[in-house]
Amino acid sequence: MSPKLTLLLSAIFTTYQWGISNPRLWAFVIAIYWVSFVAYIFLWKAYKHVSDLRAEALMSPEVRAEQFSVLVRDIPPSPEGQTRKEQVDTYFKTIYPESFYRSMVVTDNKQVNLIWLELEGYKKKLAHAEAVYAQSKTAGKSEETRPTNKTGLFGLIGQKVDTIEYCNEKINELTPKLEAEQKVTLREKQQASALVFFTSRLTAAAAAQSLHARMVDTWTVMDAPEPRQIIWTNLPKSFYERQIRQYVIYIIVLLMIVFSMIPIGFISAFTTLKNLKRLLRFLKPIINHDGIRTVLEAYLPQIALKVFLAVLRRFLLFLSKAEGIPSESHAIRAASGKYFYFIVLNVFLGVTVGGTVFSTLKTQNCSFLPLLGSNLPTNATFFLTYVALQ
Repeated sequence: MSPKLTLLLSAIFTTYQWGISNPRLWAFVIAIYWVSFVAYIFLWKAYKHVSDLRAEALMSPEVRAEQFSVLVRDIPPSPEGQTRKEQVDTYFKTIYPESFYRSMVVTDNKQVNLIWLELEGYKKKLAHAEAVYAQSKTAGKSEETRPTNKTGLFGLIGQKVDTIEYCNEKINELTPKLEAEQKVTLREKQQASALVFFTSRLTAAAAAQSLHARMVDTWTVMDAPEPRQIIWTNLPKSFYERQIRQYVIYIIVLLMIVFSMIPIGFISAFTTLKNLKRLLRFLKPIINHDGIRTVLEAYLPQIALKVFLAVLRRFLLFLSKAEGIPSESHAIRAASGKYFYFIVLNVFLGVTVGGTVFSTLKTQNCSFLPLLGSNLPTNATFFLTYVALQ
């Protein structure tokens, strides 16, 4: 929500409290436009700074792999007698005969990764054992001090073996196993997505913005993310699976926004001293202390809200990745959009309306706008401390 819209809503509610001819109202309206103007100036400067950084990065002579490649998803089943890689190579070589370089088909590497991690673990353990053994020899100790370990759970149980010999045996056993699994993966575990590389940046940019099939659910081409940004587990997900996941997650976020109004509204009840005394009567003697009263009224609700929002950000990022988004940066952007709507609908409206409802819970036959106009000032402390703790 823009600052101008926020302040205009406040002005509408304040009109019912002050009256249209009150000088304070017109001073408030002038302040709305002044604050909005300053906020827009800062936003424009920030946008210009980011645009300049992007233009500088695009014009940089430094060559990056993602500038010459595109990400291809929703590859249809390959014809009989043709591998997935041959299918992709033939398809793009026909469309871009002069600038097509090569393709890299995404594969299911789960089993390969497990073997590789186990192999690397034994290599590190071997290097450590050899270093310990070499140090023991320089210290004048006998060879009987060779490192040993137990083969059971966490090295606490099982048969006691020589660490160096045991690690060498495991490395010799896992190396051919890894090579065999890599061949099987490249041949039999190819997924319906690939990275296609070109010899020209212009061709890669054009390919990322062009349609390559009549049906929307086949040959989906987009800009390739940076290698470190790719979420590999999301690449094989089909078009319809991504659509279903997206709508399901939108519904989950909507339900979160609706039902999170309850805890947000409950938190807003503690932003005023009056509500705190009414809801927690046993705290009256403590609240009379100036220092404790300041913490409870101003900062404690904000800290609780910030903890809640910190957990919320991580959960929204998890949901965004579950949509099937191919890169970390796109997932963060999607999570930021969800977080924005949550903040606007819950923190702003939830605290504003929730605090007012809590403070006038026993009032009957109250008109909505005059009610907000007379009770919104009591929630000002919440927003002051909310901004201060950001």
